[in-house]
Amino acid sequence: MLESAVRRWQRAALAALCLSLAACQSALVHEVQSPYSNIRVYDSEGRRAIYFGGDEGARVLETLMDLRQPHVLQHVYSQVAMAGFLYRPRPTACLLVGLGGGAMVRFINHHFPAVRLDVVEIDATMVAVARDFFGTTEGPRTRILIADGRDYLERASERYDLVLIDAHLHPSDKTDAAGHPLSLKSEEFYRSIHRRLNPGGVVMFNILGGPDSHRYIGSIRRAFAATDLYRPRGTGNLIVFASAQGPLAGEAELRQRARDLDRSGDYGFSFERLLDDRERRLD
Repeated sequence: MLESAVRRWQRAALAALCLSLAACQSALVHEVQSPYSNIRVYDSEGRRAIYFGGDEGARVLETLMDLRQPHVLQHVYSQVAMAGFLYRPRPTACLLVGLGGGAMVRFINHHFPAVRLDVVEIDATMVAVARDFFGTTEGPRTRILIADGRDYLERASERYDLVLIDAHLHPSDKTDAAGHPLSLKSEEFYRSIHRRLNPGGVVMFNILGGPDSHRYIGSIRRAFAATDLYRPRGTGNLIVFASAQGPLAGEAELRQRARDLDRSGDYGFSFERLLDDRERRLD
């Protein structure tokens, strides 16, 4: 088990290195310093990317978009995050905490246009970059709010069928070693999610693997009635789905829902294949 985990992280590190090398060969489109990170936008071979970085020069790929198909999810982890539509079919309202370049926003708007989508992003500079360089804007059923995710959930009156937590910052004293904001890992934050979920609602957490990930997952397990863990292949991400009120859908039900979705449209990936990355237990 340990050996396979090491191999998985090695593959993820190699992929990150390849992406960093690609950035060095790409054209710099835009660079700006926000209160939270240095943000660079690169173009290369029909794709546009956002890299985050700090003063020490380390760079992390945050968003990747195909300029010809901006609604197609390029990252495996973001595809797995959309398995939320298997756990909560036909949602009417969704909350996304963490915008980045807006890949999930464009996907949901394109494929699930009836869903009311609220997006909360703490970094106003990131909102401007997503708008100006990735075409991520508000729409008839989409709001983009500049706010701290914890503060928004504590004061909001809206309720949601699906909550997606995809917020990461440059590591600092306000985050863990991987850049997860500490304010989004507290018992108070989890309780605020409980209050904002509709009956049967589900929350997704995108976790970057690292020394704190096991404790992070443990805190989610303690806060929610049921959880499922996914390890998206070829990445260092861990995706957790959690229910506040009862058991999550089982294997047979999830696969039937996935097959139904796969027959209904071309999403750029197979929902049923996403289930192959699902583990039965959070060990």
